[in-house]
Amino acid sequence: MGKFSKSLFLVALICSAGTALAQAPPAPTPYTLPPGWIEPGEPRPPYVSPETPQGSGPHPAIMVAETIAPGADFVAYYPVNLSQLGGKKLPILVWGNGSCAYVGNRFRHFLQDIASHDYFVLAGGEMVMDKGEAETIDMSVNPVLTNPDEPAPAAAPARAAPVTAQQNFDQSNDPNRKRVTYELLSKGVDWAIAENKRPGSKFFGKLDTSNIAAMGNSCGGGLASKFAGDRRIKTIGILSSASAALASPTNADVRRKLTQPLLLLSGDPRYDPAFWGAIKDYEVLDKAKVFYGWRMNMVHMGTYRQTNGGELAPLAEAWLDWQLKGDKSAAKWFTGPKCGLCTNTHYHVRRRNLS
Repeated sequence: MGKFSKSLFLVALICSAGTALAQAPPAPTPYTLPPGWIEPGEPRPPYVSPETPQGSGPHPAIMVAETIAPGADFVAYYPVNLSQLGGKKLPILVWGNGSCAYVGNRFRHFLQDIASHDYFVLAGGEMVMDKGEAETIDMSVNPVLTNPDEPAPAAAPARAAPVTAQQNFDQSNDPNRKRVTYELLSKGVDWAIAENKRPGSKFFGKLDTSNIAAMGNSCGGGLASKFAGDRRIKTIGILSSASAALASPTNADVRRKLTQPLLLLSGDPRYDPAFWGAIKDYEVLDKAKVFYGWRMNMVHMGTYRQTNGGELAPLAEAWLDWQLKGDKSAAKWFTGPKCGLCTNTHYHVRRRNLS
């Protein structure tokens, strides 16, 4: 190639590069969370031992590790003195953790408060004894939002390696890390039913096995949705489940099977990536019994790690009291033109097929 030809080639190459640079789209501006969110782990409850009764209910509850089969671990929450219940039986709640984390005390404060209102609660996973670090949370765990507006369908971004201590619980990208599964939770339901029938069990005749709920947060909400149509389960709760589990085209069978009343909650779209998934879930469930609500200023991790589970605990307790105990007063949180959450200025609600 002659000198003149080489010069023309270099000029063309430079022009081409300049055109490409000029046409490249600008890098997106990272979305910064606006101030005003509810701190998910504040005020942080002081750590107490598992056998220390806790909760705002009439019968403070403890938490106990239960291995129901090799490799099948749970943390159970129930009133410390079962003899005080008299003839009263405890309805059952089986719980799936956010991130499907195999840490049964990850939602301790929320679940222990529910148990203190006369429930037997089973959360999938082992009890992690670390002076309460597994039982709290901070904003480093809140999933990163790129845009609070409704996103275009896209593949989920790859999860970065954990940086903070709290992220190690909820954001591990280790494919070999053990997770809570639907199969594990289903075994937990069967175990509770069997323990209620087994002479010698501390739960013998103490559990109300005709009134069982399945609930979960985030990934755990997706697990709870798989109990749709399960005759053992009377109601389902999906709380900030970013997977849009029920709206997914692959879950048409789950939608078809859903016969139980459903509690569907999310946080603020500025802070909770599950917001749009929850709306889509509600919209596709045109024949189901659904209460849907989103809470202004609430982040993806909710208030579960605040003292006694924060404001989400009495809300969940009211739903369970209505669905599992037939409490008409609790039903007023969700039904009627002036329902409790309908008139709460912090919540935006929609309802379908609820009496």
